[in-house]
Amino acid sequence: MKQRAQFLKEPLLHFLVIGAALFGAYAWHNRNGNDAGVQQVRLADSDVHWLEETFALQWQREPTEAELRGLVRDFIKEALLARQAQELGLDKDDIVVRRRLAQKMRFLLQDNAGAAAPSDDDLHRVYQAQKSQPQASHADDVARALFTRPRISFTQIFFSRDQRADAAADARAALVELSQPDGSARKAEWGDRSAIKSEFRDADERAVANQFGAKFAARIFELAPDAWQGPIESSQGLHLVRVTGLVPAQLRPFDQVRDQIVELWRAQSQRENEERYFVGLLKKYQVVPDESVKALVAPLIAEPAAAPNGSAPRGTAP
Repeated sequence: MKQRAQFLKEPLLHFLVIGAALFGAYAWHNRNGNDAGVQQVRLADSDVHWLEETFALQWQREPTEAELRGLVRDFIKEALLARQAQELGLDKDDIVVRRRLAQKMRFLLQDNAGAAAPSDDDLHRVYQAQKSQPQASHADDVARALFTRPRISFTQIFFSRDQRADAAADARAALVELSQPDGSARKAEWGDRSAIKSEFRDADERAVANQFGAKFAARIFELAPDAWQGPIESSQGLHLVRVTGLVPAQLRPFDQVRDQIVELWRAQSQRENEERYFVGLLKKYQVVPDESVKALVAPLIAEPAAAPNGSAPRGTAP
């Protein structure tokens, strides 16, 4: 008995028993054997519904059972190929993949910004900010829609290239005469007959462009009033022009453009949200430029230090 008790106290026996227990537990946990370490690629019910809806939108009918199996096969094939490509590092230094991932992040940030609702104070601040910006500086249709169209009144004298040997020289000579004190009174002495009228009142740029072409219309809206100028080329020929009146674009009343102001506020919020997130990423990741390009990146590296804390948007913090 004493020998048995002494044997049970042997450390080697304890080591063997513990090892056997751990081996048994590992074998039980991995009892499926070949499945150990296999990466999973899930196929959800929502994935199949998306495949069906995409097919129906394209072909205007539901897929057959065989077609659906083919769609599922292609979906899984794409997922497996993408997973393997990532493991092989094929997504590294690929500009297409990088831009696509960045685009998806922008969509995520836009969704976060779009969930917020502007207050009346927010909208009025955006509206008031438009008053300090010239209408011509608004590049998008939404911003331009906030303003009335500028209107112009002008007189034009037409010089036909078809009827004259040197229409440009004749127009310049007429401009000299028109610049004299009594020149405008004798304007009927110059120019050629044309189907286009000589006097225009309160015409917007589109109406002028329909008659003379877009370049001519853009040019005359830049002219100072009350002086004969030119010659200016149009789709018809050459013209001397005297602007007699110009009504600039006016910001429409707030109640008329509230919907457009909401769109502008959302676009502005999205830009600010993205910039805040970008500054957060600059704090998270260290940008290390080559010595030769360090001056180009220096202002960018300095941004996180100047930015307030908590700049990343809620729900997407780096």
